[in-house]
Order: sequence, then structure tokens, then C-alpha cells
Amino acid sequence: MPNSHRFSGEACKAHTKCRRGSENSVKLIKAYKVFGLPILITEQKKLGDTIEEIKSLIDVKPIQKMSFSCLRCEDFYREFKKVSPKKVALIGIEAHICVLQTALDLLKEGCEVYVAVDCVGSRKSVDKDVAIMRMMQEGVKLCTAESLIYEIMETAEHEKFKEILEIVKG
Repeated sequence: MPNSHRFSGEACKAHTKCRRGSENSVKLIKAYKVFGLPILITEQKKLGDTIEEIKSLIDVKPIQKMSFSCLRCEDFYREFKKVSPKKVALIGIEAHICVLQTALDLLKEGCEVYVAVDCVGSRKSVDKDVAIMRMMQEGVKLCTAESLIYEIMETAEHEKFKEILEIVKG
């Protein structure tokens, strides 16, 4: 399972409701890097840059997009097809717009979609809550950053266990 997980999504922008989500996002991204899993990142044009805590971790340039769903952006879709994931984990904002539409399109592509609910945000809590319910109804697997990290790792015998433990406790 470790090599079958992929990460994609919009990095959380800096606003108060998203602070905790960005901390969990940082942990998840660090873990993905330790596991050597691919990371794709997008930025919504006209809405600002990725927050520095995330940007400093990423080795790839964020893909600029106008569409709300990542898969409806040609540049993203091209990179997505290169990676050709069976499983995708999503984080970012806005949960009820970009994350939701991307999750639905990923399901149509035949992917097993995971959304780390502690790594997504919306300006209004009702929007996030309804988006999470909708994604669950559509077949998206809900998780937390930490539960996903340990699901990928599978066992305390994993060669990267101590390094991952440092990230999770950090």
C-alpha cells in the first residue's frame, strides 16, 4: 500500500480557521516526502499564493489553475496522468468547492479518494460540514492526516517508523 498513495490538492491559505489544518497538512506532506510518494500541488489563480509553511516543503512548482476541480486543469491533468495513481489523498481549501469538485472528478477517474478532514477548510463551517457529508455519500474515504500516515506505514516495523514518529509528534 505505501507506494499506491498519491497526494494532491490545494495548499491551505493562511486564514484563522485554517491554521490547525495547515499544521496537519505540513505533517502529512512531510510524511509523504519521507515515504517518497509523489505530491502534486495547485494554486487557484487570482486567490493568492500557497502559505509559506507548505511552499517551503514542496519540491515542485504549484500548478496554476482557474477551474475549481484540479482535474479540469490541463496542466494538472497531464501531471496526474504521468503519476497515474490508484489512490489519491486530498487536502486544502475550499472544502466545498475545489476539494469537493476534485474528489468527485477523481472518483469518476476510478481513483480511491481519501480526504484528510483535518487538512481541509472552508470559510464557513457549514460549508465544510456539508462538503464532507457529500463526499462521504459519494464514496470518498474520510480520514485524518495521522490516520492516513499510519495506514500508509502499516506497521511499526516500517523502516521509516522513527522518522515518521518524529513528524507526527512534532
